[in-house]
Amino acid sequence: MEIWKQRSYFLNLLCEHLFISTATVILVAIFGIAIGIWVFYSSKAKTFVMPTINFLYTIPSIAMFGLFIPIVGIGLKNAIIVIVLYGLLPIVRNTYIGMKEVPEQLVEAATGLGSTPIQLFKKIYFPLALPSILSGLRITVVMDIALVGLAALIGAGGLGESIFRGLNTMNTQMLVTGSLGISLFAIWGDKFVSVFEKNYNFQHLITHNASKKQKRVMFTHTFLFLSILLAAIIYQIPNTNKNNSKNIIVASKPTSEQFILGEIISQSIEENTDIHVTRKFGIGGGTTNIHPSMVSGAIDIYPDYTGTIWLSVLKKDPSLQVNINVLKNDYHEKYNLNWIGLLGFNNTYAIAIPKSIAEEKNINTISDLVEHSRDFTFGAEFDFFERPDAYKGLIKVYPFKFKKLYELDINLRYKALEQGKINAVDAFNTDAQINALKLKVLEDDKQYFPSYEAGIIAREEILKKYPELKDILTQLNGKINNTKMRQMNYEVEILKKTPQEVAKEFLIGLNLNLNK
Repeated sequence: MEIWKQRSYFLNLLCEHLFISTATVILVAIFGIAIGIWVFYSSKAKTFVMPTINFLYTIPSIAMFGLFIPIVGIGLKNAIIVIVLYGLLPIVRNTYIGMKEVPEQLVEAATGLGSTPIQLFKKIYFPLALPSILSGLRITVVMDIALVGLAALIGAGGLGESIFRGLNTMNTQMLVTGSLGISLFAIWGDKFVSVFEKNYNFQHLITHNASKKQKRVMFTHTFLFLSILLAAIIYQIPNTNKNNSKNIIVASKPTSEQFILGEIISQSIEENTDIHVTRKFGIGGGTTNIHPSMVSGAIDIYPDYTGTIWLSVLKKDPSLQVNINVLKNDYHEKYNLNWIGLLGFNNTYAIAIPKSIAEEKNINTISDLVEHSRDFTFGAEFDFFERPDAYKGLIKVYPFKFKKLYELDINLRYKALEQGKINAVDAFNTDAQINALKLKVLEDDKQYFPSYEAGIIAREEILKKYPELKDILTQLNGKINNTKMRQMNYEVEILKKTPQEVAKEFLIGLNLNLNK
């Protein structure tokens, strides 16, 4: 079974998920309870703290992750900051409400007996507010565990990585395993907190008068959780410290092709040097999020395409053809990033329709499709509708009048075509689904789409630190043509091989003859 073969990979993701979830829940509990108490005692604080927290909660989490990338980059820091911000609302609100609903007569009686404000808080307000606080904590635990799954889009790790990798490579087993893992983890987290909520008289707990049974239940669950957490941390130590003096980070976008290229780069380095590679694959947002992380030094190497850098990063005129020499010089001069040659294939945009419809209507070019566009429903990923080199400019050259437009996740657009929801789709020349779904790639007869030749980008600093990298990566130049790349994508998406397996087979066949 594929899942069993990759058990160490999933165990690593589980440990990452547990570590991040625990760290964020602890931080949320500390800050949330403190802010809730502050809001209770300060009416001025309440007027701006609660609306601010409510506003943050309304921002989509994916957008929040993206907003923090220019500030803290991708990865763990970004994930912790965003998840903590999202987790504050239930804790702050429940702490405030719990303290506010303490019976006034109890407070008056304690005050009459001479209790100080600190004694009132310790003996009255906080103990009686604990049920409400723990209720908010249960909500936060489940929400945080789910959000950690989403944080895999910014390279934070965790079980969400399995979900997105499964989605991106059409691997249902990985998708289900990651989803089921997060669901079970969330259920267990909720049950863990509920044990404390149900088994204790909170005043007794605070005054150390809990029964033996209550103490035993508390000890058992706490010991079990701390044991699992300690095991997860210990398991992570070899991965985080391995070859710590020589470590680089290789990233990729969230597509099968990028996973494969990322593995080819990583395995080439690992097999021919003593440098440890940390993989940050499947970064959501693609170049938009990876490029700033390259500039900041959070990522060292990743594969990209000439057209993307030319138009989206260097902001060149879309009417100009990509000049690789100009691209290399400008890219290095502006960002101190190196474009290391070309891998050999051009994965430019294309428009594809089912071959059966193409033959029936005699459609061979994109201009032919324009004439029949009222009969077509067109679907493409979100990015396609925003890029200057894609739909915005495409309709100026090819004035389509599609019956309907669908914006879809990049990995779901072919599924929509297969299910008949759309009958025209944007494609890349190396997409495996072109062959699998028997699609006709229409000729770009007006030569609108620019060249998207694949290459490897590396930071200048990392090449100076490890000069051997350039020789290793340069030997990949020209070794992958369109047919080969489409075949490797097919093996991952259709034959269900892992990107690691496909990359290893490619490198064995390539035989670079490099030695450690």
